Amino acid sequence: MARMKPLVLTALAVAVTGVLATGTVAAVADGKPSHKPVGEPVGEPAGKPNVKPTVVVPHGPAAVSPALMAAHDQVVGDWIDVAPGDNGVAIVSCPSGEVPTGGGGQTSAFRIFVTDSYATDNSWVVRGTNTGTGTESIRATAVCTAL
Repeated sequence: MARMKPLVLTALAVAVTGVLATGTVAAVADGKPSHKPVGEPVGEPAGKPNVKPTVVVPHGPAAVSPALMAAHDQVVGDWIDVAPGDNGVAIVSCPSGEVPTGGGGQTSAFRIFVTDSYATDNSWVVRGTNTGTGTESIRATAVCTAL
């Protein structure tokens, strides 16, 4: 029995993957599942040319004026120590005239866990629990946007 060379198998796998991917992309692009065999044009009647699907991004970079985009500042709070077995709260405030539109927190080690992370008024709050045997730290970070 003749053995196929690995190069031949690789080329065959690439060809099959390309045919399957083409049928999947066309079906996804028009939002309808394809019930035609793989390799036939999707979304086109028999005898019509196969037109490749295009993607239209209505809110792409060219569609948004820079003048309409609000400025964002990232504000990082101070480290807050949390004793072993205790809970801690870290808060960072946005500058005057700005509100938090996102945020999060950091921990100093893997035995302290962020249990809450949320916006309140013009601040971002992060709560953490220290499950370790030594003092650890947490801090809050806010993404602030002008009103």
